[in-house]
Amino acid sequence: MKKIYLTLGLVAGMAMTSCSDFLDKTPSTSLPVDGAVTTVFDLENAVNGIGYLMSEDRMTYSAEYAIYADLRGNDFAIKYNYGQSAPIAQYTLDKNHELPKVAYEMYYKALANVNQALAAIENGNITNASSNEATVNDLRGQLLAWRGLLHFDLARMFCAIPTTVGDKNAANSGLVLSNQVLPIDCKISRSTLDETYKQITDDLTAALDYISKKKNNGYLNYWSALALRARAYLYWGKDAQALQDANDVITGATAYSLYNKDKYAEVWGQAYTSESLFELSVTPNYNAQRNSCGYYCDANGYPECGFNETGELFTYLMAHPEDVRGQLIKDQNDASYGRAAGYYPAKYPGREGSLYVNNPKIIRLSEVYLMAAEAAVKTGDAAKAAGYINTLRQNRIDGYTDVATVTIDDVLWEYRVELFAENQYTFCYWRNKKSVHADQASGEKDINYDDYRTILPIPQREIDYNSAIVQNPGY
Repeated sequence: MKKIYLTLGLVAGMAMTSCSDFLDKTPSTSLPVDGAVTTVFDLENAVNGIGYLMSEDRMTYSAEYAIYADLRGNDFAIKYNYGQSAPIAQYTLDKNHELPKVAYEMYYKALANVNQALAAIENGNITNASSNEATVNDLRGQLLAWRGLLHFDLARMFCAIPTTVGDKNAANSGLVLSNQVLPIDCKISRSTLDETYKQITDDLTAALDYISKKKNNGYLNYWSALALRARAYLYWGKDAQALQDANDVITGATAYSLYNKDKYAEVWGQAYTSESLFELSVTPNYNAQRNSCGYYCDANGYPECGFNETGELFTYLMAHPEDVRGQLIKDQNDASYGRAAGYYPAKYPGREGSLYVNNPKIIRLSEVYLMAAEAAVKTGDAAKAAGYINTLRQNRIDGYTDVATVTIDDVLWEYRVELFAENQYTFCYWRNKKSVHADQASGEKDINYDDYRTILPIPQREIDYNSAIVQNPGY
């Protein structure tokens, strides 16, 4: 049956005993709409259900989307093509392909669930809210932050980056916004880019009024919401605001700290490490299985995200043993690996004996330092930018000597070295109007920031259902 996932009214809940049991019990995404969220317990289940939805299917945070931006550049290469994530690297996704369809479906389904849970709070349906005010406020803040994050990542996939366009108010340049519970037959047109990013930052701003500042493993908190707002401001071209938010996280989030050189190589197989402002909980029971990011980054899985051994990143890491980030090259180059033999990123080693089980680090403190540096360069303070870069490199490179100033190219390179295989590379280059090398893209070497293929097509089935939705140019 045709349906637009914008308007799904299901509340994602989980049969569980407390928030700390996240993903340890069988989830349910089929609770009845009427009266589904009436207690704090129901509200906790609804918040947990969002994490479940965004950790188990394709193109979610534990699957292809964790490495999406990396697959589209030439730091990584398909070692053997199973036809799973390869179409991302080859830029062959079209309006009828499975991956755009499932991405559109899952993120809008999660948004509908967020809106249903928020409506229960706003309509006074939580019967024991008055005796649990702090908990309800925190859960409300988490839901608002989720709504900002989900809209943001939909925009990264299906809209141009605002810093790359001349008119942010062009009609149909943004998303179909999902910011309220809507009738099942509701059909809405796309917003503008400015309207989309205003929705994103408004939700993250509103979240800050409710959400707790306490570290909360597996959940969003004040500091992760603030860091996500800094990220959104960078994409929107509001560099002064991005710098302020990033700096506030760096100075205020004292429960978090940069990985040091001695610990850097070992943290990737651990959960809830010191830099993780927000990482999603993944367990042996709930994961994306063979489409998990760890399975793509291993010769024994779908080996479609191995290092490009002639690329700049691999060449640098191999030539600089003093940089601890080179320790995250997994050597599977032995002939016993057959056609999949090569070198792979070691950021998804798996846990509990499974390559499927890796908590995706949706935002971590290193990125905040890099966002601060990028924003400082763009606001004309290269010396301040250098301070952020120096602090990061001192925790990564033995014998490092501080630099006095940095350029935007220096900062972008640091994104590639620090955040490889973390869904950053091509996005950060394109938002700065840079092209990327993409050797596997239909024989082409460069994908410019304004190439129509940097944006995914709106799935055709959505347009067939709702003719008010305008397709992205080029598709």
